[in-house]
Amino acid sequence: MTSTLLLVPASRRAQSLNARLLEDLGRRVGGRCAVDMLHPAEVGLPLFDQDLEADPAVVEQVAALHRRFEASDAILIASPEYNGQLPAYLKNLVDWVSRLPHIDPRFENPFLSRPVLLCGASTGWSGGAVAIPHARALFGYVGCLVIGETICVPYADQAWTGDGYAFDPIFDAHVDATIDRTVQLAVAHSNTRLARMSET
Repeated sequence: MTSTLLLVPASRRAQSLNARLLEDLGRRVGGRCAVDMLHPAEVGLPLFDQDLEADPAVVEQVAALHRRFEASDAILIASPEYNGQLPAYLKNLVDWVSRLPHIDPRFENPFLSRPVLLCGASTGWSGGAVAIPHARALFGYVGCLVIGETICVPYADQAWTGDGYAFDPIFDAHVDATIDRTVQLAVAHSNTRLARMSET
């Protein structure tokens, strides 16, 4: 079974620095895992409202997103920070997907025990790091295994060359090492899933 990394940019901008960061990280994975980028245009969910859980069209939309998370062996989140917080778009996505098992018991928690790597890129000094503790709290709460390392890129617009990011050698080595660790955890998760499937 090939391990899969789900890449989730938390910015909806067409030229998102965070989507570019995930594309860079996806290239570093090479052929070691399959890479699935969840583009914001594929989401389109309304603001979370429990009254909408009775709408079959909304539930079907959430179920399609749930399958993307369920099929992954690790999740990479790249998020900007808005006033030091996570974008509402990301929180709304997690709220909807995490609620599906409560709406329909055929679905399980797609976040449970999945490794998640938290990343960020911004035009300011923090590189999204101020929002990272909030992301740790959110993804830890829904059951993810949040990786200790992070990848945060300050002044990301200056590091962008037009073809990719140009990092100094020390930071570049950190990025590679963090991706290597994430791939290892994804492969371990995939092997665990395969073992469970063989037991049933």
